[in-house]
Amino acid sequence: MLTNQTIDPTRQHTPENSHVLIRPFVKAWRWLVPASVAEKDRQSPLARYVALALITSFCVALLVAGIQFAKPIQDSYQSSQAESMVREARDMMENGQVANAVFKAQEAYQKAPHNVEAIRLNSEFFTLMKREHALYFLDKLKDQGAETLEDKMRRVRALKNLSRDKDAEKELEILLRQEPSSAPLAKLAEEIYGRKQNNTALLNIMRSFAEKNPNDKESQLRLARVQVESGIPSQLNDGINSAWKLGQDDDANGLKALEFLISIEGLPSEISIPLVKRLKEHPMAHDGHLVVALKLESRLYPDRKKAIIDKAYAEFKDKKRERLVPFIRWLVEEQQWLEVVTLLSEDDAKSYQGLLENYLTALTVLKRFDQIERLIEDEDVKKILDRTTHAMFRAHMAFVTNKPPEELRALLITAKTMAESEGRLPVLQKIAEYADVRGHFDIAEDAYRLTIRVARRNANAMSPRIEREALIGLLSASRKNGNSESYFQAAQDAVLRFPEDSEFLDQALYISLLVGHEVETSLRKAMKLLQNQPKDNHRKLMVALGYLRIHDQRQALNYLQYMDLNLLTEGQRAVFAAVASTAGFNEEAAGVIRAIDPRARMFPEERSLYKRAIR
Repeated sequence: MLTNQTIDPTRQHTPENSHVLIRPFVKAWRWLVPASVAEKDRQSPLARYVALALITSFCVALLVAGIQFAKPIQDSYQSSQAESMVREARDMMENGQVANAVFKAQEAYQKAPHNVEAIRLNSEFFTLMKREHALYFLDKLKDQGAETLEDKMRRVRALKNLSRDKDAEKELEILLRQEPSSAPLAKLAEEIYGRKQNNTALLNIMRSFAEKNPNDKESQLRLARVQVESGIPSQLNDGINSAWKLGQDDDANGLKALEFLISIEGLPSEISIPLVKRLKEHPMAHDGHLVVALKLESRLYPDRKKAIIDKAYAEFKDKKRERLVPFIRWLVEEQQWLEVVTLLSEDDAKSYQGLLENYLTALTVLKRFDQIERLIEDEDVKKILDRTTHAMFRAHMAFVTNKPPEELRALLITAKTMAESEGRLPVLQKIAEYADVRGHFDIAEDAYRLTIRVARRNANAMSPRIEREALIGLLSASRKNGNSESYFQAAQDAVLRFPEDSEFLDQALYISLLVGHEVETSLRKAMKLLQNQPKDNHRKLMVALGYLRIHDQRQALNYLQYMDLNLLTEGQRAVFAAVASTAGFNEEAAGVIRAIDPRARMFPEERSLYKRAIR
């Protein structure tokens, strides 16, 4: 029996205790990985090759897995960090730390450029800032297939902010076709289409949404507003009636409807008369609404204006100073100067800025300059009035008391600097207008430029309107100052900012031709504009000036016919005379020149043409 057995002295003889189903796997493992030296010596070459192949395959699989999953793991880690930064940025924005929020959002994007939330946050911030970068981030969201309805709406707003109105309207039309009607979409449509008259597209959008949501009072009021602003008589009446019906509600939306109605010029008497009473009685109305109702009442009954003011005076005289502000402001608008200084004591006025400014205005009109100077230098007043307003009043006092022009200039510059440092947009614009009217055109130019700069930096809903008004003022001040370089830059800036405004385009082309900038291109554009309005005197003069610049006097002369010179500035008339003189019509040119005041303000280039025509 012993001679028939193969004895392995190193083998541990233990009973088989593994499950019957597991035994094949155990044998396979021992075949590949021997448990003892003797088993390893007896291992067949095939088993060794199979074991080596399996080990190699396992290592290769680990390597491939590492290559394949390392980047996603890294991206996942970076995304988690970026999302934490996004949350932090949103918290900063809510707390008013705008600059820090923007920097944190950019840091989040740099940490994980693929992270959707980081991309979306940057698109939000750059849209608010009216920057071109907003479209870049919105495109990234679209490329990643992560674009939501809110992102699509943000794209429309971004295009609108960049003055790409046609592109914005095109994107909005696509949205309106693809997405179901909703309150945010209806509100966006109102923002984009604005107050365009006869805008049937916007009317249809608003009407459709209002019909689908009859209990949504805000949508009903939005439709009424669009109907009134459409300029269509039938829609105007429907809008007024709808708003009046909404105004019967005692809630905030009802008050908004009344506020909208009272802002409509030419409101029919059958609405305006009960509107006065309703606005006075609305439970959510405050003193400002009462004053608005009194204004409307005085317009409806001009013969009773004095009685209405006297009655309101009796009602307001015992109210606290904070509640007096809207009434005092109305008295100033109505030029009731004595009533202002009678209703307000000097101590009351000194205790509240809203009252003090109107009080000082009334004193100025009443020419109580000694009292004004004393008040301005009062320490209590200096604590109440902000530095910009205080500086502006000092400048105004210098003007009304006929102080030397140098002193007025210095005070205006001080007020302008303070308004810029405090970001006071309305005050900056008032300083610009004030300097313009008083003949300090260079200060006006600087103030208008600062207004534009601050408006763009602040980038809020009022910025486009303020920018446009400031650009108009800057162009006017530059012309009065004879500053063709400033006028040229302002006109070019205005065209870039408001490309659909033909008035800005006219001014930009005229100054380009006048200074000789891109003459051929400007002439082609001027001729195209003239084709749209062949009788426009200013455009005819532009084309004539363009041909003069390229030395084609015969063609230039053709555009001077049937021109009303009374509609041109003195500098433009000098251009007319120069073109006529160059073409050989010296007597006609001399007649135009004689009617021009030699001291008239002109651009240097216009002055040069004026001198050429004299010769």
